[in-house]
Amino acid sequence: MQTTVSEGGGLPAAAVEPIEQLDVSAAFNVVGPEGAPTLVFLHGTRVTRAMWGPQVAALADRYRVVIVDLPGHGVLADMPFRIPGAVAVVRSVIEQTGGCAIVIGQSLGGYVAMELAAAHPGHVAGLILCNAATEPRTVARRAPRAVGVYLVDRVGERYLGRGAPVQVGGPNAGPAPRATNGWLFKGGYRAAVTALRTSFLPRLAAYPGPVLLVNGADDPLFRRGEDAFLAACRNGRLHVIEDAGHLVNSEQPEAFNAAVREFASTVYGPDAVPVPA
Repeated sequence: MQTTVSEGGGLPAAAVEPIEQLDVSAAFNVVGPEGAPTLVFLHGTRVTRAMWGPQVAALADRYRVVIVDLPGHGVLADMPFRIPGAVAVVRSVIEQTGGCAIVIGQSLGGYVAMELAAAHPGHVAGLILCNAATEPRTVARRAPRAVGVYLVDRVGERYLGRGAPVQVGGPNAGPAPRATNGWLFKGGYRAAVTALRTSFLPRLAAYPGPVLLVNGADDPLFRRGEDAFLAACRNGRLHVIEDAGHLVNSEQPEAFNAAVREFASTVYGPDAVPVPA
């Protein structure tokens, strides 16, 4: 590992994984028109990039949609989860898929996205942070048993071992695996512990670009710091989706996708988005 100072005035990256040593070719899928603006999706803990199936189906008509497995999850299950390593994976994927992207992160993926944006703001055109509007250690301190429910029951019952893999096309065509028992629990546990040791408000405050906070109305734990996180954004907005909890992208996919489209059109401009034939 090495210590570097990021480009573009972001926070110093204290322990950056050497990006040239990473082979992440199997850890992401790309769907959508060549030359279209890029959206990079980062999943939460204990799941894989397959959680973004509703977004691939709805948004790849006009955007270059990239879904990524984080360390400790999916095809990167054997890579220990650390925030710097996760940032290095995502940065590598962005550099291979256009160099700059709107980064959409759910829960754990949102916290990775904040670290990425702070350390490498030139790679991030905008941030959409889903159900990640509180400091993880604050949640754990105030509601430790509830955190266990989120990590094990609510997410696990929806994703662990259920259904066939999501098929996606594009240059990295193939299945994006669903979560399975065993190794993924270990990866998810390490990811959660790592996040609990980190303060993310300074990361969010360091990013100069546009930010959209998207929360499910019925997710009180991860809305606990909503006001503070919104205040930390230099250019931020809040969008709360009714009748949705922690898995807002799958519980209310149409409303979620509409929020992503609106934000992307604001960031990239309508002329940057190719109209389907």
